[in-house]
Amino acid sequence: MFRRPVKEINAEFLAEEKYLDSIQRTARESCIAASMSRKDTASVLLAIEEGATNIIRHAYLYEKGIIRLRIVIYKKLIVFSLIDSGRSFQPSGTGALDLEQLVESGRKGGLGFYMIQKIMDSVEYISTASFNELRMIKHISAPSPIGHTFLRRLFTLRVKFSVWTFIIMCVIIGASIYYFDYRASKLMYTHKHETVQALSKTIADQAAGYFINRRSDVEFDELIVSYMRANPELKLIVLTDSANIIRAHSDDIRNIRRPYRVPEQVSADTIGVPQPVTTEFEKFSYLVTPIRAGERLLGKVHTTYSTAGIYFRLTESRRSIFLLTVVLVVFGILGIYLLSNYFVSPILNITRRVRRFTSGEMETELPLTGAEEFFEISKAFNQMMTRLSQDQRNVVEREKLAKEIEVASEIQKTLLPRKLPEVPHLEIDALYRAASVIGGDLYDIFKISEERYCLAVADVSGKGVPASLVMSILRTVLQIQAAEETSAKKLLTRVDGYLSQNIPTGMFITIFLVIYDAETSRISLVSAGHTPMLFYDASKKAVDKVNPKGLPLGVPLAEGRSFEESLEELVVKLNHEDMFLLFTDGITEARGRDNSQFGMERLTAFFESYLNEHAAEPVSNLSEALVNQLDDFTGFAKAADDVTFVVARCRRCVKEPVSSESDIQVKKLREKEH
Repeated sequence: MFRRPVKEINAEFLAEEKYLDSIQRTARESCIAASMSRKDTASVLLAIEEGATNIIRHAYLYEKGIIRLRIVIYKKLIVFSLIDSGRSFQPSGTGALDLEQLVESGRKGGLGFYMIQKIMDSVEYISTASFNELRMIKHISAPSPIGHTFLRRLFTLRVKFSVWTFIIMCVIIGASIYYFDYRASKLMYTHKHETVQALSKTIADQAAGYFINRRSDVEFDELIVSYMRANPELKLIVLTDSANIIRAHSDDIRNIRRPYRVPEQVSADTIGVPQPVTTEFEKFSYLVTPIRAGERLLGKVHTTYSTAGIYFRLTESRRSIFLLTVVLVVFGILGIYLLSNYFVSPILNITRRVRRFTSGEMETELPLTGAEEFFEISKAFNQMMTRLSQDQRNVVEREKLAKEIEVASEIQKTLLPRKLPEVPHLEIDALYRAASVIGGDLYDIFKISEERYCLAVADVSGKGVPASLVMSILRTVLQIQAAEETSAKKLLTRVDGYLSQNIPTGMFITIFLVIYDAETSRISLVSAGHTPMLFYDASKKAVDKVNPKGLPLGVPLAEGRSFEESLEELVVKLNHEDMFLLFTDGITEARGRDNSQFGMERLTAFFESYLNEHAAEPVSNLSEALVNQLDDFTGFAKAADDVTFVVARCRRCVKEPVSSESDIQVKKLREKEH
């Protein structure tokens, strides 16, 4: 059955504990919009906080990331989804946790997920190569009436436990008493009816002999009087012949030889079955027994008897049972109270401890008392409170460090060009996307002189603050040393001379450096251990990988060898519509859904096919298409490395042919791959 959502909410938050309040605020507003009760809202917020905390501490244990909160509100349920692209923390098996096994094994983790399962109506954890989703479903219950809500708040947990236990006990006792009373009553009445039936049958058998022997009315009367005296429960016996004439009457002998009229409430044709007769003062049973001699009907015995004795005996028995039940209920109430102390007191202690914790008190511990399960829960809760207390003591330092990292990230962003310079005859676009808060990549485009411009893409080893500091040093030294320089090789040699003495041991930098001469439309390029440059020859409509030799900056060299000797410099003449792409390995080493790399061949094929199909479009469109291609390949997963590239296109009005032998050699060098 298809459901149509009433409302859908999507939000993204940084996977940091300081944003938990924002996540809860969004979820709370959604619960209010769905008209969810306050109790359900509080429990849902607790489950969402626990789920987000697990993602922050497990999925993004070694990196920063983003949590996406998706809330879909339906008419009768609401679906919460916490989506991340970090490390999966899916529990083994079906995801259901065995609390007894958890206590026996002594594990400290997993209780949070167990709590989420208890709060939510349905919990599902979906893990794929590109994302993880914790999906939680909660049914929306109808709001309680005001009076019901007031009574619910009035009763404490102990009162609720006692009342419900008392009600259940009373129902069980009442059902048991009713069952046994019903059976006893039925047995006693059945026994009475069978006794009277047997007695009436005996009277009928004797009366049959009297009819055959033509006994007198006096003898008939003595017969029924003797039975009346011997059986006090018999109230009336009437003997009639086949013509329904009275032959004997236990109450009044004057009725003899008169027609007999049965009571209005009974049927004379109902033979052998007791029929109820009600008078103004008492209830009786009426029984008709035939008098037979073989197959011949001689008459009938009409017997009226009382069951009042059974009623009085049952009443007395019920009174005794009631008194015994009252005594048992009193002892039951006492037992319920003691039982509530045994089971409810640990829960109340945990509740009071949680309230003190929410008010800021984190030092008091729960007493380790009660059943084994409560003992282990209290122990685990105390350990959790201890860890939270330690985290709270460290939160100031973490926030301070986070603030410093944030400031470092802002400073790093200022090192990148705020606005790309306008370069004559060259259309340029660039992109930098850090994998974490602070990246280790750099691109820079700046003016050296009126006709010369420098374009550089670099990758510093490592991540974080150290890499950003080295990156800032590189940018500063590069711009200082580039003054009036025409050769990319000489510029990079001077930069290495400074950096090799001023960066930490073990760190190095790969860089692809291009100096563009607007007057001659030539580029001088060198690579210090960097990824190749992709060059698009518009005349051939083909892409070549240009990769001159070179060692990274800051790498110790063998004795007797200089950095300048390791560099190979190429000079390339740009013609109309020629393009080149400088990039870092964050593009080629990006991982897809099947864990394969994007790769150089895929990038080259995309670069060539796009330029052949969209040659007239601006380079900004190429940048956007490249980013979309990369995101489609990775499935928008968290990048493992920074993505940086610079793309440039020559926009000269006249295509100038290659005219010198040196330029021909340059083109051959350009096609070589190292």
